[in-house]
Amino acid sequence: MIQSLKALLEGWKETRGFTLGFLNELSEADLDKKLPRKKLNTIRLQAYELTLFQRDIVNSLGTDKLAYEEEYKYIDMPTQDIIKRMGELDAQLEKALVSLKGSEMMEYYGQQINVHEVISMLIGHENMHIGQIIAFCYAVGIEIPARIVETMALEG
Repeated sequence: MIQSLKALLEGWKETRGFTLGFLNELSEADLDKKLPRKKLNTIRLQAYELTLFQRDIVNSLGTDKLAYEEEYKYIDMPTQDIIKRMGELDAQLEKALVSLKGSEMMEYYGQQINVHEVISMLIGHENMHIGQIIAFCYAVGIEIPARIVETMALEG
């Protein structure tokens, strides 16, 4: 794997670690607590959506177009199934990145973007949800896992 993609993959692993921290350390009740959001109104549903987005990114790598399924259907997948799916997708992502040269371009809403931008978008999307999850935890009284509080220098 080229160094720049390897560095992005390491950034991805760190980001994914925060999501897994919430899934592994929060109670089932906390994962299903209603959040002030219309559709993705639980942490569980947000985590599931992350698997759909990653699936579409991974499936698009090595092609000439970044393609999403037309409409995501959200389900309340059991926590361990989400974690397992994330692991499978992470392995697929790493395998796909090994085969890339780093110069691949993909069409994204009519524009050409580099594979590095695609992986950065994946990381940014996950980080956006992590930020939402943190804000929702504060808003609805869910205790944020200690490792995440410490690593991100949060107030707890």
